[in-house]
This record gives sequence, C-alpha cells and structure tokens, in this order.
Amino acid sequence: MQTNKKIIISILLLSIFIIGCKKNDRKEDTIIIKDTANLKEQEDVSTTLNIAKDYANETFVISCGSGCAMNYTPEYVLKYITTIKVKFNVKMYIDEVLSDTYFETYIFYYDKNNELDSIKLEGKGENILKTLMPDAQDSFKNFGKKIALNNDVNLNDKPENSCIKPSNFKLPYNQSINIHTVKYNFLNCNSIKGIEKYNCGKDKLRYLSLPNKDNVNVILVPQDCGDFNYRYYLLTIKNNTVVGDLYVEGEWYEPENINDKEVTLFSIDQQYNIVVKTRSSEDTTSVSYILINDGKIVKKE
Repeated sequence: MQTNKKIIISILLLSIFIIGCKKNDRKEDTIIIKDTANLKEQEDVSTTLNIAKDYANETFVISCGSGCAMNYTPEYVLKYITTIKVKFNVKMYIDEVLSDTYFETYIFYYDKNNELDSIKLEGKGENILKTLMPDAQDSFKNFGKKIALNNDVNLNDKPENSCIKPSNFKLPYNQSINIHTVKYNFLNCNSIKGIEKYNCGKDKLRYLSLPNKDNVNVILVPQDCGDFNYRYYLLTIKNNTVVGDLYVEGEWYEPENINDKEVTLFSIDQQYNIVVKTRSSEDTTSVSYILINDGKIVKKE
C-alpha cells in the first residue's frame, strides 16, 4: 500500500512538472515574439503602424501539384508605410497527409493608392505575382487586399522613410570619402522598393546618410562590386521607392594605364544644387543637377 502511494505521488509530481514546462514554453514563445516586435519598432519606429494583428482566420491554400496542397496561416503581420511584412506558418500536405511544416516571410508592396503592387519572398528580388501559377497568385492577391483594407491609417501619412538613419552631415556638403576609414550604416528593413539592385551582393545595403530634402531621403551607397572599389552613387528615396540615382564620386581608369585616373567628386549646396566634377590628365568637366520635390535628380541646362 505504501509502495502504491509513493508511485501515485511520483506520477502527480511528474505531471505537475510537465505542465509547468509547457506553460514556461508558451511563456518563452510569447516573449520571443514580443521582443522581436519591440526590436522592429525600435528600428523603424515611425514606419510601423500595426503589429501582430489577428489575421489567423485569413488562412489560404494553394496547390503545389497533383495531390499536393500548401496551407498558409499568418503568424504575425507587421505594417509599415507602404509595405506589409507577413510571416506565414506553411503546412504541406501530400494526398491529404501532413508532410512538412516550415515558415516563409513575404513583403507585400503597395502603391500610393493603397493598391497591391508586388509581393516578394523576404531576401529575394522576384515578384511572385509574376512567377507563381495564376491560382496561387490570386490567393496571395486576395490576402494582400484583405490586410490592406484593415489599415488604421492611410499608407501615405508618413512619406519619410525612418529605416534610414539621420545624417551626421550638414549642407553645404563638399568632401570626399576615404574608403579605408569610412564607417557605413546598414539598412535593416526591406520596405524600400528598388533598393536591392544597389546591395552589391551584400545581405544588407551599406550607406551614408545625407540631409533630407523635405520628405526625400538622400543617401550615398558604395558600388565597389565591379572593377573599381572606389565608386559611389547618390540615391534619392521618396514614398519607400528609389526615384533617382547619380554617379557622384569615385575613380575610373584603363587597366593598362592605372596612373591616368579619371577622378569624380561632387558638392551639394543648401538648395540641393548638385555639382559633379570629373578630372582627368587632359581636362576637367563640371555638370550641374538639382534635386526637385518629387525626388528626381534633374540635369541643369
């Protein structure tokens, strides 16, 4: 009898321990999700509109072949000014039997009218609305429309991109970059349309912030992935889209004549007049541009 009592007590203690572990697991999971959201808020504080709204009922299914189906359920939804980031729990079924479970994160891009423009798998440049089968495209489109309709504010209320760190420079700007000592900022968001072409093969864009012009962000990005490691482009960004680029600093030379370099430098005044000067052994040329309100860089006549 005494032995049975000990066994019962042991089973009860083991049950309590298991239940406690499960509760702690749930608590840790919740903390991880919460901390991730808070971290994102700190990175993009004025860009994030709504975090982790309840879209669990917005599950959709796409076909992946004969007898194959993939069930997409939103884990969380992060809303920015013109993009929405969604992490999906994906369950793959073969002949109605669960065969695999994993996560996929997509960025939904919207235009100024809050219309869905494109969808990209995080870290990839392809627009899945052009690569997936039509039925799968429709499923993603319908989901993208539903989450956009639930925005609490208009997507254009804050056009300035807070993914980009404030500039340490002041206008007028008239200096060159030392490629051996320069310290870059790293872009920690995926919300800027067209920025991926300037990554130069890196996971994150490297950049230097210049002073904004109204609601236009201006940055310098190194393009050292070609034949020359000293080349910089000036990019302008408005409404989370790259709208202008201009080669403004660096050097170029023929491989067989390294001593005859063509060196380009630039300056910007307080009205955002941009002067690009290129000097070679033969002559010096100067071209003037101006940054206009829509973010485009226009050559002066």
